[in-house]
Formats: sequence, structure tokens, C-alpha cells
Amino acid sequence: MRRGILVASLLLLAAATPVVAQTSAEELARRIELAREMGAELNTVLRGASAARLLGDFGTATELMDKATVALEQADNAWVTEMIFQALASGRGSNGMQRAFREARQRIRMSPQQIASVTNNFPSLLLGGEFDEMILRFSPDHPDPEYRCPCLAEKAWVHRVAGRLHDSRVLWGELVAAWDRNPLEFADPDAQANWQGQYARNLARAGRTVDAQAALEKAMSMPVSDDERPAVQRRWAQTHAELGNVQAAVALLEPLIGSSTLVTVNSLSTRYTWEPVRNHILFQEMLSRHR
Repeated sequence: MRRGILVASLLLLAAATPVVAQTSAEELARRIELAREMGAELNTVLRGASAARLLGDFGTATELMDKATVALEQADNAWVTEMIFQALASGRGSNGMQRAFREARQRIRMSPQQIASVTNNFPSLLLGGEFDEMILRFSPDHPDPEYRCPCLAEKAWVHRVAGRLHDSRVLWGELVAAWDRNPLEFADPDAQANWQGQYARNLARAGRTVDAQAALEKAMSMPVSDDERPAVQRRWAQTHAELGNVQAAVALLEPLIGSSTLVTVNSLSTRYTWEPVRNHILFQEMLSRHR
């Protein structure tokens, strides 16, 4: 798919610019500057790379082609994620999510780390154990660069979905211990609030319940914008779910259902993050109220 997009983009550029046209050096320089701007679209970056090539500036041409490659990879990842979200949102359940992921991998060659990243976001894809052996091969010093990754969360999910809760907690513990040593700090208050919510949730997954509760209280006291609040509030609910606080989790989730967020009846019924509380009567009653 990536090669097809790149070829199509290059053909579009070729069609848009007659080969007999003489483009001024000023115009070529302008295209390069546009390509270097933050958030430049793929076609703009490719036009800039072409302009640098025509000017004989092959270093800049290579730089911009590298930027185009990154943009293609990001587009691939976004496309795969949206395929899975579509299956989830439409109520096709874990099997539908797995079929969507299988179809995506038939179209795009994904590296082991890319696959692991997706399963980390959607642990339901791990049901059946298709990726277990591959993900558990990861290590920071693996001789194969494609498997050179701590990937603690990814491996923790493999163990958890397989029912090996102790092994899962150990890995979550290693992850939060690394965060304890080097806490992440963001200039953006929303990013900081989101990270604090993830930190509290992962402490709970590691079995550090007292620390998780303290971290959650801190997270819920942090400023967050109206736009980002639904995502951050979902992190708080995840922490309560991990701690077994079903009533508190429901109180945070229910206002989000049906309000154009990631929290829907289908997501709550399917996503593995809610597995600890999904069968509780309070959780099931909440789902029934919104079906």
C-alpha cells in the first residue's frame, strides 16, 4: 500500500507539472520551504523533494524523502487503527476487530514492533494467541533490530490476556518503576494530565494499589481542557476499573457514552481494558441503559 501511495503521488506531481516547463529557482526554493514546514502534507513534501533534486541539492532531497517516508508510515498506522475502530464501533466485536486487522496486514507490511504497538492499543487482538510468541521475543538487546525493544506493556498484555496475571503484573511493575525513575513532564497541561492518568492506571495494573489510588487523586485534581477531558476521564475510569471500584468507574463512564467519544456501548462491551469489571451488575446495568 505504501509503495502504491508513493507512486500515485509521484504520478500526480508529474501530471501537474509539464516536463517542458521551466520552473524558476525562486519557485523551487519556495516549494522546499513549504515542504519543511511542520505538518506539511505528503504531496507538498514530495514536491519539495523534487524541487531540491532539480536544484541539485541532493542532501535536502534525501532529507525530504525521509520525511515523506515517515508521513507514509504515520498514514499507514492511522489507516490500520481506523480499520479496527470501525469494526469496534459497528459492533462486530473482538472477532470483527481481528478480521479487520488481518485485512490491514494483507495490504500493509507491518513490522513486529508495529504489530505489537497495535495490539497494545487493542489487546482483544491477542485473543487466540496469534502474536504471543512474536511479542515475547522482544528484548532491549535482541540481535535483530526488528525485535530490539523492551516493549514491557506489549508483553504484559500478552500474559494478561493469556491469564498469566502474575507475569503481567511483574511487567507492568517494571514499566512504572522506569517511570518512577524518570517521570515524564510535558509543557502542555492536557498531555501531563493524560500521562498522570496512564501512570495511575498502570500502577493499578502492577498491583500497587495504594500508589495507584494516590496517583489517581493527583490526576483528578490536575487541570484539563474541555476538549481533552473525555479522553483523560476515560483514563481515570480505567484506573478505577483496575482497582475494582466499579461504581466510581461507571460514574465517570456513563456521561461519556453517546457523546462522540471513544466510550460507547460497543467499546465497553468489547475492549479488554474493561474486562475486570465488565460482568459486574452495575457495569451491565449501565450498558443496558444505553443500548
